[in-house]
Amino acid sequence: MTTSPDPDHTPLFDMDAPVPPPPVEQLLALAGLYTQHNDRIDLWLHGHADLGTDAYAASARYLERATYACIKAVRKHRMPTVEPVSNAVVRLKQIAHLTSGAARYLTTALPFLSDADAERPLPDPRRGFGQRVQLARELTGLAPVAIVESATHIAGGLPRHACSSPSHGIDSVQYDLLFEVALGHVTVFEETQYVRVHTTKAAPETLRELELRRLVCREPESAPPPRYGGEPFARVRLTALGIALVSAVISYRTLIGPPAAGPAVAPAPTPARTRAHR
Repeated sequence: MTTSPDPDHTPLFDMDAPVPPPPVEQLLALAGLYTQHNDRIDLWLHGHADLGTDAYAASARYLERATYACIKAVRKHRMPTVEPVSNAVVRLKQIAHLTSGAARYLTTALPFLSDADAERPLPDPRRGFGQRVQLARELTGLAPVAIVESATHIAGGLPRHACSSPSHGIDSVQYDLLFEVALGHVTVFEETQYVRVHTTKAAPETLRELELRRLVCREPESAPPPRYGGEPFARVRLTALGIALVSAVISYRTLIGPPAAGPAVAPAPTPARTRAHR
């Protein structure tokens, strides 16, 4: 005989804890959060955001905790004590320490916000309030790239069951653009559909194909313009599906290793030079 659940002890939610994503996916998601944080700081410095809020310092403190959480997730797996993996974990620790410093700079910046700074369209990065915000931005500036690079090294040390299954269906050009999105390098100028990848240009058709597959999305006016005085760009971000796919490709490539080198091709023989007869 079964008993009906006690209404006084019925849980308000499912007690089964969700399965955490693989460590590489966690790191890719973390890199995206750092890109978002840096974008907001840049918009702040470009005069496109409010100067009087402490949300930026709270964001940095959250990222510090999230970075340590990723380190903890990596350590739960039996990782080989090889230099690339151990260096990647140390690099993640460094990112957490730098982010802690950024949070302190952002927290101490607000008391230096003078009336002159508040009235100036762009804060002065050389002194006072603007200098502290600029220093905080520099401390987290390289975090997205460093986290993605660390993820590629950590993927090589994870057991097979901790890696995502390999995925297919995209070509090398599309994957290269996806990887640049993971690094925080892709923005779009909406008026002309100009796709900017770091300092180069990408085909809008490639980006549209990734959007149709729901691998990426764009967030309007969320990225700073390439120069002061310009309008904000749209930042291209990985979706959850895009994170899973990039993680799967990274994990798969580390499992199968680099492609085998083909046989060496002997150089073509050089024709012998004949002597001229007198």
